[in-house]
Amino acid sequence: MKRARTAQKPENDPPAPAPTKSRKPPSKVTTAKKTLAATVKKASSKLQVIPEALPSPMPQIKPYFNPLPTPPPHLRPGLQLFAWGAGNFGQFGMGPDVLGELDKPKRNLWVEENIQDGTFGEEGAGLEYIVGGGLHSLFVDEKGTVWTCGVNDDAALGRITHNVPDPNNPGAFLDVDDLTSIPHPLQSLVDENFRAVQVASGDSICAAISDEGDLRVWGSFRVNEGSLGFSNGLKHQFLPVPILELRDKPGDTEKVSSIAAGSNHLLVLTTHGNIYTWGAGEQAQLGRKVLERRKIHGTVPEKVTLGNRSRKAVKIGAGSFHSFAIDDVGDVWGWGLNSMGQTGTGYETSDDAVVQLPQKVMRLSKEELNGDEVIQIDGGNHHTLFLTSSGKLYACGRSNAGQLGLADDDPAFKDRVDPDFVTEPVPVTFPDPDDPIVHISSGPHSNMAVTQGGALYCWGQGTQGELGVPDVEVKTPRMIVRKEGGSWAAVSASCGGQHTLGLFRKK
Repeated sequence: MKRARTAQKPENDPPAPAPTKSRKPPSKVTTAKKTLAATVKKASSKLQVIPEALPSPMPQIKPYFNPLPTPPPHLRPGLQLFAWGAGNFGQFGMGPDVLGELDKPKRNLWVEENIQDGTFGEEGAGLEYIVGGGLHSLFVDEKGTVWTCGVNDDAALGRITHNVPDPNNPGAFLDVDDLTSIPHPLQSLVDENFRAVQVASGDSICAAISDEGDLRVWGSFRVNEGSLGFSNGLKHQFLPVPILELRDKPGDTEKVSSIAAGSNHLLVLTTHGNIYTWGAGEQAQLGRKVLERRKIHGTVPEKVTLGNRSRKAVKIGAGSFHSFAIDDVGDVWGWGLNSMGQTGTGYETSDDAVVQLPQKVMRLSKEELNGDEVIQIDGGNHHTLFLTSSGKLYACGRSNAGQLGLADDDPAFKDRVDPDFVTEPVPVTFPDPDDPIVHISSGPHSNMAVTQGGALYCWGQGTQGELGVPDVEVKTPRMIVRKEGGSWAAVSASCGGQHTLGLFRKK
């Protein structure tokens, strides 16, 4: 899950971090072997002997409501990394010599070389998960090692990049440019045998979960006035740490099943079907009220309630300043900033500009979708995409720059007073209806969609090449990786603040 937000933000966004200056590439870091199977901690219980009675039976641990996360299949040849957009701060992970802008996908030769060297696992092993952050990137290899690159001003890289001693040159320091533009592993996670399966990122806040359902978080949150910090009393968390409020309690088996990130907030979904949120809550993206004078309280995770019955959740998603959940009956819930109808819950008066508590997205019920159901949600600054199990896509929110993938004459705009936004989800049409969509990603104003056949589509606005085509604006989905022909098939993509990443498979 992802999230990556923007360096070019709306008026209520915090300023983007500034680039850092710098110093020599570190020696290759080896990583610990991955754990092959997830383990479940079992609750212990003492037998109580009652006079003249049989001992009480040992308590039985119920199966998880949501499964633990698992690694994806390891394809051969191994998956290669491509990048496009703006890489001025090393977020491409191609080294200090490949910065600037790219208006079409370019293969990451550093990743290719490390595949050949066997760095990422067994012979031919590549990457298995990618996330574009605000001005940084996260990669997970086949061993479950997390690699990071890009801007580290607010601790987004999960490692120290300044004043790092050069082991080969006593008294000297490693070059910061090399430490930030060349991917490096999060050695602290390697040292604790943390086998990452999923990562998520906002502007400068990042999280990872393991195959055992453990959570690690690092970075910093921001609010309108500037830095909110990582937690009460701590501005930046440079190394991954567990969140105390979510750690195991004696006898408790609740683990983290998935994660999602907005620009400056996080959501976690647990194996019990609970949702916890924390971070910036100025636009109600946490699903609870955070007092203006007590914003730091938002950095403590709290449970989100879906309706009066507190339904269990099975999926979560996020836009820059809004959040989503899918419950166990298939209903979609949205909350947070709704100034352009991006929560999909409708917009009739100015009172609807912020959705304080989770509300149902009525247009996406199973009844409305004729039995189909939403399985993935991702959003940008003011728009949202919803992917269904049948491979269909729906969108809502701001549409002034093609964010929704709708043509000017789309029926969604008919009779609308303001055609710049659509307040409830509407279908998005693709050139090949027989090739279903299997994966989506949204940046601040851009979008990517991967099909079952390996095609990759883009649409929206990309002023720095993040669409992967020379055009600044693309109103309807345009193919940039073909299903037929060509040398590569798309497997996944992730939109960052100013850049886009893709995992491609050699055909």
